[in-house]
Amino acid sequence: MDTQDGWRRCNVCEGIFSSDSPGQSCVGGSMHLWPTSAEYKAPWGDVEAGCQAGWGRCNKCGGLCFRGNPGVCFDQAPHTYDEFDASYNVPFAAQPECEPGWRWCSKCQRLWHLDHPGGACFSGGEHDPTGSFEYVVPRVDVALQKDWSWCSVCQGLIRFAPFEGAGCVDGADHSPSNSYRVAYGGRRANDRQGWGFCRRCHRLALAAEGGVCALGGAHDLTDSLPYTLPADDDAPDAQPGWRWCPKCQTLSYTGFGTGPCPAGDLHDHASSAAYSVWPASLDHGQPGWRRCLRCRSLVLSAVTDGPCRDGTPHDVTGSAAYEASEGGVDFGEEGSFAWCHRCQVLVHGGPSFTGTCFDGAPHDITESWVYGIPRDNPPEGAEPGWQVCARCAQLFSLDAQARPGLCTDPTGHDATGSPALFLAVLPAPAPVVGLPALVLSESAASVVVDGTGFPALTTVEVSFIVGGTTTVGRVQSHAGGTFHLERTPSLPAPPEGGLVLAKAEPDTVASGRLKSFVPAPAGPAGGGP
Repeated sequence: MDTQDGWRRCNVCEGIFSSDSPGQSCVGGSMHLWPTSAEYKAPWGDVEAGCQAGWGRCNKCGGLCFRGNPGVCFDQAPHTYDEFDASYNVPFAAQPECEPGWRWCSKCQRLWHLDHPGGACFSGGEHDPTGSFEYVVPRVDVALQKDWSWCSVCQGLIRFAPFEGAGCVDGADHSPSNSYRVAYGGRRANDRQGWGFCRRCHRLALAAEGGVCALGGAHDLTDSLPYTLPADDDAPDAQPGWRWCPKCQTLSYTGFGTGPCPAGDLHDHASSAAYSVWPASLDHGQPGWRRCLRCRSLVLSAVTDGPCRDGTPHDVTGSAAYEASEGGVDFGEEGSFAWCHRCQVLVHGGPSFTGTCFDGAPHDITESWVYGIPRDNPPEGAEPGWQVCARCAQLFSLDAQARPGLCTDPTGHDATGSPALFLAVLPAPAPVVGLPALVLSESAASVVVDGTGFPALTTVEVSFIVGGTTTVGRVQSHAGGTFHLERTPSLPAPPEGGLVLAKAEPDTVASGRLKSFVPAPAGPAGGGP
């Protein structure tokens, strides 16, 4: 099924519309609003079995409308269509990777979602599904979502798009700065699930009971996509310094201090894990790319761990951090690269050839931007040796023994006819220089220990000595020689306080003293959300 990306569900009229269309008018001529919409795709081209032809994209409202009747657009006039626009067809039978619940409105002729009551019909009142098939629409369930920003006032991670309402502190509008992407639908080994988008304050919040929205009351996470964030993950191309607050349940940046909390006073980050957020781009393109040890292909591991050719998740252990130029093809780059949202691999091709995915079906690149991979004049430090497989179309490189990696054929990838390509790569993190040290954070919720200057990727033994009682926790240091350990619950410290002693082989030791709170003797080691 050939599909076109860029379609969203409007939270006002509940109709599906093209976010790439010049016309995007909703009820009364206002803009469509889609803060909680999934990413949809509209089938076009050849009409397959189980699909109904005769649909078009209105150039005034951007909606997917049945062209057999004039219908009613937002301006109370009939829908209009560009002469050379695509012809669409909509499935009315069960299809893989499609969302059910869509109906045709006999009044406005648009496709809308039945499971969201209250959708406003352009002709007045609610939509009328009389005589409609039970339609389904292709949906992208695993991806990196754009349009996220950092608010320089409240320090929160917000989704910045044409959404109504002010959601910052004191009832003000957010002040967005910088651009980020947040993964949804997938999960890497160290990701924390359970995050949602609050449609009132527009912030990323943990979908747990409690929490305070900036507009008062609880967060409204209705229809939110299932977002994930890297937690305690030493990814060199993701921005560290983000923390969760249990009072308001939101995520905020701590690089400029602790921001104001909607629940009052400042955020409380004492029990938070160490989160990172993926920037929209780096010097040489989109971050989050890694090389799989088995298939040797370039994988967007910022989204999920798999699947690889053998059915198991991609293994990116020890991979460098790569960047891929997105959004166009610059001079000296090989074009026609795209990301397959099914296997997460960068592939070369187009509508006529998209290679073979992990399960034998074609790669699905309909949700991808165009990528360019350096061929001539690569950036400084770029890694050579990357090629395109003539069988599966994936971008790959040989391993240390010159083996080509897993492919559709047992002999591995076939580089016949491939150009010699390069990939921009971030240098490995520099070793931490300086003496080992501890930063201790004490609160009634937990005791948090952050260490620096320890050997990379080694076990650190952390002892808590309170009076005559010693409890021990163990944690693995990151590649940069840092670690993060939390102990819950905590108790008020005795008059003499408590001692924290961190040791790693062969001879690295650091210590610090607790004054106000200490871990409860039987408390398990571990982190908060």
